[in-house]
Amino acid sequence: MISTVEFLGMRFLDANPSGVRAALCDALKGPFGYVVTPNVDHVVSYHRGDAGLRAAYDGAAFQICDSRVLAKLASLNGLHLTPFPGSDLTRELLEQPLHSGLRMAVIGPDEAAFRDLRARFPSVDLVHIPCAAQLGVGTGEWWQTVGRAAAADWDLLFVCLSFPKQELFARDLGRTGRERGLALCVGASIDFLTDRQTRAPKAMQRANLEWLHRLASDPRRMARRYLQRGPAIFGLAARAWRAERGRDRTSERRRVLVLSTVLPHGRSTGGEIASMNFIEGLRATGCEVDILAYRREGDDREPPPGFLSPRDWPIESAGRPVRAAAWMGRAYLARRPYSVQKYVGARIKRLLRLRLRTAPPDLVVVDHAQASWLLPLVPAHLPVVLIAHNVEHQLYGSHGDAVGGAGKASPKQRLKGAVYKREGERLSAVERAAALRAQEIWTLTDDDAAAFAQMAPGRVVRSFGVPGQAFRGACEPLPEPSVDVGLLGSWTWDVNRAGLDWFLKSVAPRLPKDLRITVAGRSDHAPGTVRSNVRFAGFVPDAGAFLRSCRVVAIPSTVGSGIQIKTIETLGLGVPTVATTVALRGIDDPPLDLRVANGATDMVSAILEALDAPRPDGRDGAVWRQAREHAFRTDLAHALDALFEEALLERPSHVASEAAGEKGSILEGPHVERSEDGTSTPTEQARLRMGAMRR
Repeated sequence: MISTVEFLGMRFLDANPSGVRAALCDALKGPFGYVVTPNVDHVVSYHRGDAGLRAAYDGAAFQICDSRVLAKLASLNGLHLTPFPGSDLTRELLEQPLHSGLRMAVIGPDEAAFRDLRARFPSVDLVHIPCAAQLGVGTGEWWQTVGRAAAADWDLLFVCLSFPKQELFARDLGRTGRERGLALCVGASIDFLTDRQTRAPKAMQRANLEWLHRLASDPRRMARRYLQRGPAIFGLAARAWRAERGRDRTSERRRVLVLSTVLPHGRSTGGEIASMNFIEGLRATGCEVDILAYRREGDDREPPPGFLSPRDWPIESAGRPVRAAAWMGRAYLARRPYSVQKYVGARIKRLLRLRLRTAPPDLVVVDHAQASWLLPLVPAHLPVVLIAHNVEHQLYGSHGDAVGGAGKASPKQRLKGAVYKREGERLSAVERAAALRAQEIWTLTDDDAAAFAQMAPGRVVRSFGVPGQAFRGACEPLPEPSVDVGLLGSWTWDVNRAGLDWFLKSVAPRLPKDLRITVAGRSDHAPGTVRSNVRFAGFVPDAGAFLRSCRVVAIPSTVGSGIQIKTIETLGLGVPTVATTVALRGIDDPPLDLRVANGATDMVSAILEALDAPRPDGRDGAVWRQAREHAFRTDLAHALDALFEEALLERPSHVASEAAGEKGSILEGPHVERSEDGTSTPTEQARLRMGAMRR
């Protein structure tokens, strides 16, 4: 029997060896795919926030349980999970290939180990794909090796690299366009088969003590895995048990529908990263979450399960003057903001209607005010949460004043300023309407929460400290720097570009000419452009690796609302940082190696001071980020429980009054909460609620 078991965020293939073989045979008939074999360490790492690892695991064709401990924990949660360790799976497939003529390849072992493997299995059609002993993820050598593996002739590939390199390697194989084949991430399996490592005795395996054997065999390497990281699995299992008991009490799983502008799974912008924080947090509480938005044009990656899009859509206006002019014209005719009109379309409306009819949600989350144009399609009885990444109308209005309000502004600048101010005015009405329709507004900073409390009196407003994404190697000591001063951002957006322009004009010229200053991220400058002592690197595929390579990171934001994800992620890496007050909005508890500088003179001094200071190891930042993520997940779970509890209490009376034609339900008007002294000032309400959450 073959089934899929959802446990600790994984979709385990639950089958006996015959069932696993049958599933792999079927997979070989289809397009390229890969198999991961999660053990306790893999599951803990998956939950620690490494976006690349999560994406690699979520994209696997099968997840086969490699651990008897995981199987035992699943049984305590009432689930049946059949363990099939990767070493056993590898031996099984080599001893009895899935079919005659199956071509198999191995990557990871050296030439001597491969010769021993060939000697043990002489009848198997095996080829060896060589790779460096210390293969670095994302390096030139990495991509060359991926290319060799993609071009080789095989049906089944055993990927025997260290965790998580093998999972990332299998994922990148799929990105090469390879059409057929199945890659199996099986770790040290070949080492066991060639006697380079010794497996635990059968008795220890049956007693779930194979980990103890490996710890005793290699205590220096395995202590961190089994004694430091490993015990976290019991907390994850306990959380899953509590979530399951909660689902039993509510008799069904909570279903949440998120309406957004762009599918955020690619995490290509700070807004998408923040959206994924909320989506993953909702799923961590046990919710079934679907996301409805456009897929970014040019993104060929298949969206993960639950990410729904009616079509690909051009998101950026830059480089599309005709389309931008058409959007602007429609925005003026419809009296809408430009940043809303560009997402209006019939296909997404049809998809939303279909989804509401076929899979009615318990909660609708509007991610960004720009997606709130879809709210009239949401039935009035459904509770709504608005996630406000910024106070959009303030952001656009203030930028319009900055661009067109200067005394020496050119006619072009004044026109641009007028367009931004018009956008701010229109967005003010959009945000107010969305806030009044919502039962709760979730923001990213206390200041934004106070602004929305004034905008929609009586609504519950909460502020969440989003953690951003965790990068590979974030818990390891910082490497030797290759960049003196680094800047990272999406510089094609006017608001971000304003800070970069100020840095290039007022700060960079006053820094020593021999400093290596690198600007990473898409900008108006072609990659490789050099201006004086500043080099423009363009898009960097691994933002974490770039930030960790900097001696100092500068964040020169001059305009903004909400919170800057790049600031959080830089601080979470423990890299010495110099930032403006605007860049630090919403962050009131930063780690130690941070210097605040607003003027050009102060920023130059702070950068030079940071360059002269001893390089930290980065661990302070890693601890800070982990604490922030834990607080975020906890606050989100409490908010969700309160929201559903209120909806459960209010819905019967609301339905009754609605049937009688009465007014005044929670969904028809603001639900005013008063403080203990009887006051109901919106700003005070927001502050009190947020303070209560922190306590």
